[in-house]
Amino acid sequence: MYYLETEFEGNHIRLSWNGSATYNMQIPVGGQWVDVECFTCYEYDNPNDAFNFAMDWVIENMSDDEEQDL
Repeated sequence: MYYLETEFEGNHIRLSWNGSATYNMQIPVGGQWVDVECFTCYEYDNPNDAFNFAMDWVIENMSDDEEQDL
């Protein structure tokens, strides 16, 4: 598993990638990481490209403009 911890619109998030096609977006709840979204993409085989894709996905799908709360 590969992990990227970052902040998005004031929220601490962690993106995990299984090295293949599955991504999980997680938030900290009570000291544990909890999945809030799961998505797939089969195009990437290295962590840098995978996390660039994942951050683009987060920006497109989880922004305040979409009126969704993390």
